[in-house]
Amino acid sequence: MKIIHKYILGEMKMPVLFGVSLFTFIFLIDIMVQMMENVLVKGVSIIDVVRILSFYLPPILSQTIPMGFFLGVMITYSKLTSTSESTAMSAMGMSLNSMMKPAVLLATAITFFVFFLQESIIPRSFKKLEEITYKIAYEKPAFQLREKMYIDEIDEYSIYVDDVNNEDGVAENLIIFKNEENSPYPTVVTAKRTSWAEASMILEDAEFYQSDEVGKEKLRGKFLSQKIPLNSFFEDIEIKVDEIEALAIGTLLKEMKDKSEEEKIPYEVEINKKLAIPLSTIMLGILGVLFSVGHHRTGKSVSFGISLGVIFIYISSLNVGMVMANKGAVSPVVGVWTSNLFLAALTLYMYIKKTRRG
Repeated sequence: MKIIHKYILGEMKMPVLFGVSLFTFIFLIDIMVQMMENVLVKGVSIIDVVRILSFYLPPILSQTIPMGFFLGVMITYSKLTSTSESTAMSAMGMSLNSMMKPAVLLATAITFFVFFLQESIIPRSFKKLEEITYKIAYEKPAFQLREKMYIDEIDEYSIYVDDVNNEDGVAENLIIFKNEENSPYPTVVTAKRTSWAEASMILEDAEFYQSDEVGKEKLRGKFLSQKIPLNSFFEDIEIKVDEIEALAIGTLLKEMKDKSEEEKIPYEVEINKKLAIPLSTIMLGILGVLFSVGHHRTGKSVSFGISLGVIFIYISSLNVGMVMANKGAVSPVVGVWTSNLFLAALTLYMYIKKTRRG
């Protein structure tokens, strides 16, 4: 039996990789489109884009690995059925439980791997993602600019951007308010053109206006070019992972200690989610076998359709439950684990059905 189990595990490798790659690509499409816009329009380097995508990958994989595994199992066992290999295994005295064993073993290993992703890799990825975002902001501040945008409190400056030339990242028609310590009114600077370099604004063709303590104009002037350093703005940025989804379970438990019952809800929802999604892999693995073994007409297209249907129901119920839990309509345990109970009930039903037929 060990040889057969090893054979089934070998057959599962490529379908599982295909399934995980497929769902990961689907999840990445929107991010990839945004990144291509940053490359073509905003001038972000390809290397930085690749690094950003690599840091987005672990949190996406934590969701797509169980989905891809389910599809891979269905494809593998459907192939074994269509080629009558599963029939031959049954004739040799191999039980349904024995046939499921390779899928269960691989599902268990994948479950531990997803836990490892969530607890170790994902928090580091989010931190690296923030670091590279600030790096891009430091080297190319125009990356963050949009038309009709108001930026408040960059050092002692507040900036209004009227127009941005996306080809070279140059802002046009800027209005800058510089807060003065000894005056209730800021110095107003208008610049027809502003470029950015090394965390500094370079103002061109600009005028400035200063007011006295009662708001009357006391000084006006013009200059062709002036460089305004913003180094302190970037140096004061503290890299801190504060997104709940990026935190490990231990960190979530620590941060929710001193919070009120209402403030604890998002943390409790996230903790339950980090437990429920990896554990769903085992049920999905068993379910994939039960859906596939014995159905001779089940090909790749049918397997794909069934897997999409089950995954759609699971993800939809999970998201609805999480929304209801975050709003306080149901407890976090009920909101998150209902979708897993659905999988467990479906798995039990299919298992009883298969064993009775056998």
